Amino acid sequence: MNSKLLFGMLITLIVCISAAGCTAAPNDPAPYELAGTWVSVDGGSPVISDLTLVCYDNGTAKLIGSISGGGMSKTLNANLKWEYVSGNQYVGKSGDNSLPISLSGNTIKITVNPKKLGIADIDIDYELSMNRLASSPDALVGLWNGTIEGTVSNEVMIDFLKDGTGSISVIYYLDGIEKQEKKDMAWEYVDGNKYQATYDSNTVSLELFGDVLTISLIPSEFIPGTSNSPVTVLTKSFILPTPYIESPV
Repeated sequence: MNSKLLFGMLITLIVCISAAGCTAAPNDPAPYELAGTWVSVDGGSPVISDLTLVCYDNGTAKLIGSISGGGMSKTLNANLKWEYVSGNQYVGKSGDNSLPISLSGNTIKITVNPKKLGIADIDIDYELSMNRLASSPDALVGLWNGTIEGTVSNEVMIDFLKDGTGSISVIYYLDGIEKQEKKDMAWEYVDGNKYQATYDSNTVSLELFGDVLTISLIPSEFIPGTSNSPVTVLTKSFILPTPYIESPV
């Protein structure tokens, strides 16, 4: 396999490892970005909520907490499904009910109708705001893996250790021979769902979305003769990170 083809394959590492779908347009959230834990915030709406929404990258979700309005309240403990629509739009589904969801940064807005939810005789749509729950500093600890879909070429393995060290390995093929480039790294928590790692003289950014971790890598640092421009690689944990609730069966 020649180096040009290898580089083309590496660029395609912007892959969908999650079951939610493939990456979106550059300025839109990607399908996997809804994955994670969200908590309700007081937006001044007549509908009062104390909710936690956990979205998994396989398109399932768990909604727990309470919602009230019009002198009535309802406790929720529901298994849901969600899917990406387009742009920054998603939809949550429970039986015959659909809940439109829009994502902006680390905030989502969910459109709810109290009457349809059976909590009040108010047949008006309201927007509930929820913020992404910050990840814990040690949420990355463990082994993460990303590959080109359907192949074993250009495999990325990232190992995060509890002491803030670890390694990044890229397995690739050159002239039909499997090669591996491994670099030691140091990593740290920044804030929210953001982390950073340093290898050689490079500091790269990481973002955690549920059990999907994105990392920006420079191809030429791992594969000789490739680009000096960073590419985004999606990796998935072999073990679900601790801040997230176990996915319902």
